[in-house]
Amino acid sequence: MAYSGGVDTTAALHWLKRVRGMKVVALALNIGQGGDFDEVAERAIDAGADSVHAIDRRRTFVKQYCFKALKAGARYENAYYLSAALSRPLIATELVALARDEGAKFVAHGAPPKGNDQFRFECAVAALDPNIQMIAPMREWELHTRTQVIDYLKQNRLPIAASSNREYSSDRNIWGVRSSAGELEDPNQPAPEHIFQITSPVEKAPDQPEEVEIKFHQGEPVALNGKKFQAVELVEELERIAGRHGIGRVDTVEDRILGFKSREVYEAPAAHLLHIAHDELEKLTLDAEFMEFKPLLAARYARLVYDSQWFTKLRESLDALFRESQEYVTGTVKLKLFKGGVHVMGRHSEFSIYDREASRRHQQGGIPAASVAGYLELRRLNQMTHAFKQRPKF
Repeated sequence: MAYSGGVDTTAALHWLKRVRGMKVVALALNIGQGGDFDEVAERAIDAGADSVHAIDRRRTFVKQYCFKALKAGARYENAYYLSAALSRPLIATELVALARDEGAKFVAHGAPPKGNDQFRFECAVAALDPNIQMIAPMREWELHTRTQVIDYLKQNRLPIAASSNREYSSDRNIWGVRSSAGELEDPNQPAPEHIFQITSPVEKAPDQPEEVEIKFHQGEPVALNGKKFQAVELVEELERIAGRHGIGRVDTVEDRILGFKSREVYEAPAAHLLHIAHDELEKLTLDAEFMEFKPLLAARYARLVYDSQWFTKLRESLDALFRESQEYVTGTVKLKLFKGGVHVMGRHSEFSIYDREASRRHQQGGIPAASVAGYLELRRLNQMTHAFKQRPKF
């Protein structure tokens, strides 16, 4: 069973053990949730798990999922950096591997019956091993509200996480935080400040701006302010810096897999900075044809991730295309952070196709005037041909 240590998975684990009479092996993955990871493993044992596998997969998550989405420029409905959605295929992969090792016939999750994650977990498991059967306790039991789930925990004297008193749902990893439901359901009301976990309100952000320089190699960030970092450490440091300046908050209404809309509040300070910097470097190193076409592919990639279609040939093919496109996306981008805002201060690449001479409007050099005149005449002829036959309205 995928075990997070929260209210739902703790109750689901106990339910599988006591009501369904199953042996339960809990899988707890560290993907940057914060808090005491050992405590999560202990809570699984207290809830009835026969054994717990606690594994650190932060590097795998960042390198094989988050950075792929970064290269793709993937943001769901141009707002959500897909922090939770990207983690589900990784969790499913580890679940299937553990199930095979343990000889298990079933894999379980604690996703709610109206949420997106049930699709992501179950479609991923089906793609990886169609012989494994899925169990979704929250679609089977008679506990329909969060209060009922908490009452179940109390009645069975089960451990309750400190976050159980929240009136909203929250999911955190190293790429960001997703919060929704409960007190966030009314889209006409501002999100209360207490829901934000990794970003400061702009009113309390530093009164002085801060500049950061991010270095990329073939589309992946490798250094910060001239210092090399491993992937996990770089994302963590960017989260700390950008979060302090109140950067990366998104309050949006999005379209869920089941078709209805949901008000979601996100925090993604590191992802926000990396996407801005990466976009700027691509503008410097990729040609106009690719830059015009990429947003269509990026939107499709984001929907594949969101809609539980990670394990598809289309996603794999898009990854291959984006990987090829990043060959020369190498260089540095300087950003200034101030009171929730991000301002581009400079960008440089040895592979830049920006021609300073050609871009000068009032000086000699660049494209010869005769060549410009010839190109312009071709454009005029095209317009004149249409005008003779189809007069424009004015």
